[in-house]
Amino acid sequence: MEEIVIQTPARLHFGLLDLHGGLGRIDGGIGLALDKPRTVISAKRSQTCEAASPMEPGFEGRLESAVHAVCAHYRLPGARIAVSERARPHSGLGSASQSLVGAGMAICALYGLCPSPVEIAGLVGRGGTSGIGIAAIQHGGFILDGGHRFGRGEGSKSGYSPSSASVGVPPPPLLARYEFPSWDVLIVIPQGEGASGDRERDLFEEACPVPARDVEKMCRILLTQMLPAVLESDLETFGLAMEAYQGLGFKVFEAETQGPLVAECVDFLRSNGGKGVGMSSWGPTLFAFGEDLSALRDRAKEWLSSRGGGEAILTKANNHGFRRV
Repeated sequence: MEEIVIQTPARLHFGLLDLHGGLGRIDGGIGLALDKPRTVISAKRSQTCEAASPMEPGFEGRLESAVHAVCAHYRLPGARIAVSERARPHSGLGSASQSLVGAGMAICALYGLCPSPVEIAGLVGRGGTSGIGIAAIQHGGFILDGGHRFGRGEGSKSGYSPSSASVGVPPPPLLARYEFPSWDVLIVIPQGEGASGDRERDLFEEACPVPARDVEKMCRILLTQMLPAVLESDLETFGLAMEAYQGLGFKVFEAETQGPLVAECVDFLRSNGGKGVGMSSWGPTLFAFGEDLSALRDRAKEWLSSRGGGEAILTKANNHGFRRV
């Protein structure tokens, strides 16, 4: 074939599980693949490696490097990649991983290859901290990843760092993946910006290690409340577990990097019926769950409009991962 188009799901990252490292592993975490927003990528055969990303022109260099890496590894002649739709970058939706890993998968499909997203992620430099975005592409659903070995030889991490500063660290193993209930998921993005690049690396160094007691509480919440609630479609318990999880560990530090507007929006969502309200990654993307959140979406749009603007997106979980368009 001469051209292929795929779409990859955005993801919510609910929080890194262990940035203490006392048991010989760090990172790990939980997250969820989303139906919307999504990333749409086309790949065409070419004798050169080219990339275009109109929504973020400065991203094109990274995208082109990924195209070169994939083509070189699989000894392909080249490809022309274009990203026509993309989740807002640097907002906590996993936009970079969806684009870079998705581009590699599109190129391979174009030439009749089907490596796993984990293999592609290793080639394009993703997954050095979180594996949520990679698993969201491959499987969709609610995801738990196992983090990385810490200071224990080749392939382990020697320090606390984001994926962008974890070159050579392989993506983490997937520990569990579950179908997520058909609850509404409201995505609210107030004015603000997540951390990236040097700032993100510096913040990791400043905040880590987190207290071991927080990690222990988060593991208990995850195993005895949150995962059973997902499997039993128990929205009330899931909401309580999510908000408790969000109040511990590295997530507390992530929330403190945002301004008062994000905190006010969290309070707004909770006071207007949202369950399990929290912030994805470094934000500013916030989320809430419910049986029917259409009225809350409308109220959120009005709230954002009166405070400088933003986005409110009503969506569901994506339980299948990437697909060809």
